[in-house]
Amino acid sequence: MNVQDFDMEKNYGFQIHTKKAVFTLSASTSRIRRKWVNVLRRTIQPRHSSDITPRSDSERENSQPVSSRQPPSVLTCEDSDPQTTISTSNLCQMDSLAPDLDDTSPNMSSDSQREAGEGWDREQTKRLEERNRWFEGGIPFREMGSRWDSLDLKKAGVPVPVTHTMDVDVNNKWVEFESLTFREMSALSLIGAQANQTNQMIPNQTIQTTSATALQREALSLRQQVECLRKERVEMGMEVVSLCGPWAPCGQRLEAMEAAHRRALMELQESHAREVRELQRQRLLQEESQATAQAVEALKEAHREELEREVEKARRMTEGGGHMDTTNRGQTPQADALHSELDVLSERYSQKCLELNRAEQRGGDRETELSWKDREMEQLRRENQELQARLTEEISRMRHFITGQRSGNVSPGNFERSPSELEMLLRAKEIEVEYLQKEIGCLRNEVQSLTKEKQSLCDRYKEVYVELIGMKGHSELEIRDLREHLRLTNAALHEGRRDT
Repeated sequence: MNVQDFDMEKNYGFQIHTKKAVFTLSASTSRIRRKWVNVLRRTIQPRHSSDITPRSDSERENSQPVSSRQPPSVLTCEDSDPQTTISTSNLCQMDSLAPDLDDTSPNMSSDSQREAGEGWDREQTKRLEERNRWFEGGIPFREMGSRWDSLDLKKAGVPVPVTHTMDVDVNNKWVEFESLTFREMSALSLIGAQANQTNQMIPNQTIQTTSATALQREALSLRQQVECLRKERVEMGMEVVSLCGPWAPCGQRLEAMEAAHRRALMELQESHAREVRELQRQRLLQEESQATAQAVEALKEAHREELEREVEKARRMTEGGGHMDTTNRGQTPQADALHSELDVLSERYSQKCLELNRAEQRGGDRETELSWKDREMEQLRRENQELQARLTEEISRMRHFITGQRSGNVSPGNFERSPSELEMLLRAKEIEVEYLQKEIGCLRNEVQSLTKEKQSLCDRYKEVYVELIGMKGHSELEIRDLREHLRLTNAALHEGRRDT
């Protein structure tokens, strides 16, 4: 017989090597391990005293963490003989002798003595009783209170075969169903609504909230039905093969997908609100540009009328002043030069106004094209809603197919579809969704290009407006100088008449 240390996962243990079997003992604390070593020293004579190599308590406690949720001891037997068993009387004897050896251990530290004084708590005692009952009465493994309370018996390290009760086809269909991109499909239902007017934003959000609430209620009712069926099958003694339900791995993945869908929905709503605000700001800028264009037209008309009046007045004065002297006649070429300069400025002003009108016309064409794109995106949004409704119906059919239920609204011909047909249907839906995503991306790029062109037109309009304001100021200064020159000319004419 040989006793050696053996590292257990999250426990303190050692192995007893005999001719027929290898016994592995483990405990949750070093104190229990030390008690077992003392019991073995008193009751069993090892071949060599040097084979017993217990490790120090400080090294065990520092190297391996102790979990408070572990059972007090776990006994594992590794034997080449499949009929090898462990006597429960020896185990009970070891447990009964362990408290008596608390005071006889010379190497026990103060911490171990304090732990021994506290004794077993209720949970550890209960687990020990359940373990003993399992040994004595043959309680099934699944009826144990905790998976940590079981005693694992292994045969020379050969793993116990695991029985797979889940249908392979059902698993494959769940994997394909869970791989659907609900985030992208939910994005399709909101991208088309981004170009709507602000008065349609609140009804759209109400409709989306109502549909989401209806889907959640439907999912809750389906889960309740599945749970009721599972309980009925358990009460009837039928074996529940399907692992579908709220606590199944597929249910957890569906919850994660729903959470991702909610986050994507919130992000899309925020982006929709931002784009609506941007559209409102662009509309205000457009109204302001129209008002500015009207003001420029009014200023241009007033400037033209004033120029005509001044030119007519200067013409009458030049026609009636034929008897002026040579000094007054010398000022006429200067006035003609000023008139020609005013004509040049007026022509330039007219050209700028024509350019502004053409820019406004192009902006109107762009607005018409944007409205057409908005109508097209609205149509795409309706198509996406129809596609989402069909997809929801297909998902409900898949749920009924997986859970083994039949809905009253689904006909037997549609319900009894083969997995290959369902797979082909899912692939067709994915291809259609990808095509719609590409088309929406193209439309979004066109809208962005149109927005950039509109921004460039606005910048050009601002530059023209600033230039027109500068030309207006320059023209006013020239008109003021011309009036002053005409006033001086009239004064000189009056003085010449008085002298004659």
